[in-house]
Amino acid sequence: MKFHLKIAIVAVIIFSFGITLNGETLELNLEKARQIALEKNPSVKLAREAVAKSKASVTETRGNLLPTVSGFSSFQHSWELQKVVMPNFIKTMLGSAAPAGLPDYISVSFGMENSAVAGVNINQPLFMGGAIWNGYQISKLASSIIQSQYKVVEQKVLIDVTSAYYGLLFALSSVDVTEEGLQMSEKNLEQVNQFFTVGKASRFDVLRAEVQVANFKPMVVSAKNYAKLAESGLRMALGQNEQIDFIINDHLRFTASDLTEKNLDELIEIAERNRPEVYMMSRQKDIATRQLSLAKSAYMPSVIFGTSYQYQGQRNDYKFTNDDFLKSFNSSVTLSIPLFSGFKTSSKIQQAKIGIKEAGYQEESLLNGIRMEIKSAYFTLKQAQENVQTQEVTIKQAEEANRLAELMYTEGASTQLDVLNANVALNQAKMNYQKSLYEYNVALSSLKKAINEL
Repeated sequence: MKFHLKIAIVAVIIFSFGITLNGETLELNLEKARQIALEKNPSVKLAREAVAKSKASVTETRGNLLPTVSGFSSFQHSWELQKVVMPNFIKTMLGSAAPAGLPDYISVSFGMENSAVAGVNINQPLFMGGAIWNGYQISKLASSIIQSQYKVVEQKVLIDVTSAYYGLLFALSSVDVTEEGLQMSEKNLEQVNQFFTVGKASRFDVLRAEVQVANFKPMVVSAKNYAKLAESGLRMALGQNEQIDFIINDHLRFTASDLTEKNLDELIEIAERNRPEVYMMSRQKDIATRQLSLAKSAYMPSVIFGTSYQYQGQRNDYKFTNDDFLKSFNSSVTLSIPLFSGFKTSSKIQQAKIGIKEAGYQEESLLNGIRMEIKSAYFTLKQAQENVQTQEVTIKQAEEANRLAELMYTEGASTQLDVLNANVALNQAKMNYQKSLYEYNVALSSLKKAINEL
């Protein structure tokens, strides 16, 4: 009986009695695995938070375009009032009639001991040489890059989960094939023992059949251990713990794809149109251009509008009343013209120009890498497809050869060694077929990922 079929039967029995093995079970197929991965995988969660963070950053930079409004208040106590020395105007006015001893200078105190102020300030940039606007546009471009990066992470997780899922299916099919091989060798041993009993087979034939059975047993154990490892790999990709048992009723199969009918140029064109990395690089070039404009804005003057509305009161004690406060309201426009910055601005402009060139080189490198990725996936898929078709024919031939070997041995027309060789050849053909199916499905998924259609 098939290994995954056994799992399904056990699961039905468990559900029938209302119990679960290890507490919880999960019926899994490829689409379900992909859905779980996009919800639970830590890399996807991290990328999702990065998108939210980038959107918040755009809102932050947009705030630089809007006015800032701030309230203020203060209370000040002067332990010693400020004094100013000034000419004695009384002595000047009296002239020669001024009393003797009148000083030429007097000191005058300003203000009162206690001062309270409260008001509102408003500042609005009117012109900053394009610095604020370019900064806002750069933040929007950076946010779009992070959103595309999120799609890249999704594709990476999907291909990892898909490969892990097909890896588990291959591991389960390997268990099936090795168990079938063990059953064939045990059946052959039973037949040889019957022949030995009636004198139609030698003790050597029996020993050789027993060795064949002994050889298959560790293969079965190894296949089951490999299946456990493959399941652990899938759990890691899905972000699932060990307490959840998977129920998989799926198996490797060949599904024709129209991608194999397309030529390389068509696939490359699709990739260059759909890949988020290409979009990201395009936005990166836009950022480099904006950074150049941002650097040049340092040569431009800045104009800022400001206004202030406040109340101020003074007393020598703490018994303030409404009558003590006087209102003031003023507005201003500040013009600032950069004259010399120690060559920092010209250096920034030079760096920005180099950044534009670097972005162009990076785009060229990216496109070359995508083309190479598609070529690799395309030719791997073509080869895997041919292998599947070849192995389908090989299995039919191996099955017929095995049937004839067993029939001829029963009739005494062949040796027991012929049967053993036919059994091994059939088992190997089935294993090769499952491997070719695994390689085909993984190659097809890789090509879909390469054109962003996974």
